Amino acid sequence: MISRQAQQFWTFIANSPKQFELPLDMRRRAGERAESMTAEPRGVAFSPAHEVGGLWAEPPEAREGAAILYLYGGGYVLGSPKSRRKTAGHLALACEARALVPHYRVGPEHPFPAAVEDSLRAYQWLLAEGADPARTIVAGDSAGGGLALATVVAARDAGLPACAGIALICPWTDLACEAESFASRASADITCTRESLLEMAGWYLGGADPRHPLASPLSADLSGLPPILCLVGGDEVLLDDTIFLVRKAGMAGCDATAIVAAGMQHVYPIWAGLFPEADEAIARIGDWARGRMG
Repeated sequence: MISRQAQQFWTFIANSPKQFELPLDMRRRAGERAESMTAEPRGVAFSPAHEVGGLWAEPPEAREGAAILYLYGGGYVLGSPKSRRKTAGHLALACEARALVPHYRVGPEHPFPAAVEDSLRAYQWLLAEGADPARTIVAGDSAGGGLALATVVAARDAGLPACAGIALICPWTDLACEAESFASRASADITCTRESLLEMAGWYLGGADPRHPLASPLSADLSGLPPILCLVGGDEVLLDDTIFLVRKAGMAGCDATAIVAAGMQHVYPIWAGLFPEADEAIARIGDWARGRMG
């Protein structure tokens, strides 16, 4: 049974205008206000990270060399560092590490692989700024979760130092959207549809193959990757993107864990302070990350 606060919030979302039905410019404006109702992370200092067009979130007590590279969601066509400022702050507190949220280019103006190029550059810059890769977590939500995984794959293939772990919030890992959960969870999901995701995938891909391993990292070789933690809502159409990813990663020899939150919708952990399930999710990421940061 989900909490009363979560029930009230999901009812509010279900009765609100659907973002995926809006024109792209209106979706982008709405996306910038995604965290408007969430709690402010207390004690976190925010500052610009001009070199990557993003921001820093620094908790009062950050472990030396520990860092988070956080990539915001938005279907690869919307979002900004500001749209996940609070989420980054809450994760910084939970992980006891400073968090970097870089800007990355989105479609249709900047199609694939622009986002991967930008996120990989941000990872390299973060390490150059003193982050210890053995104490660094790469994280993201939704499309940002898929991008986080693609970034680590690209870093491995480029011979860069491996990070300590990958924390993914409801990741979108297959831009072809072929999983069975698109049908089985269609009536339960109140925020995403297969049609809306395919539309955004088309804008982002710009004609590229949706099964390219850096566009859909579910198609990538996952061998040699650091441990993966995935959190996903039990009521979302992207449920199988997590289940299939964790299964494939485990078969490739990667330590991979999935946490399926009953009754939760897409990217539920970003609404910290609104209902206890979101707060618990942030805490679980923090527990997991600190154990890998040494």
